[in-house]
Amino acid sequence: MIELPLPAKILWPNGRGHWAAKAKAFKAHKEWAYLAAKDPLWRCYIDTVERVNWSVTIHPKTAHAIDDDNARASLKAYQDGLALALGVNDSQFNAPSLTFGEPIKGGLVRIVIAQ
Repeated sequence: MIELPLPAKILWPNGRGHWAAKAKAFKAHKEWAYLAAKDPLWRCYIDTVERVNWSVTIHPKTAHAIDDDNARASLKAYQDGLALALGVNDSQFNAPSLTFGEPIKGGLVRIVIAQ
């Protein structure tokens, strides 16, 4: 299981901000996912599959409802970082199985690469 911070507001589809700030946030989130998934044990599994299945549990900061589509879109930087670490093209990722967990202070994203 990989644990990462909730994506920055600017990375959500409804997030507003300058393109440079968004690019900086995207790069940081991609690097966090890359470093979290760089474990060589993942490579053994990924080399044997054509498609990558992954499940994501989002623990929001508050109890306010989060739109499913927006949550999926906000994970793009994490998907790119995971693909880079696993040595695959991000187009090999299936859409994530997405669930919402209990609110956690600061928010949290838990990712599991499934077989």
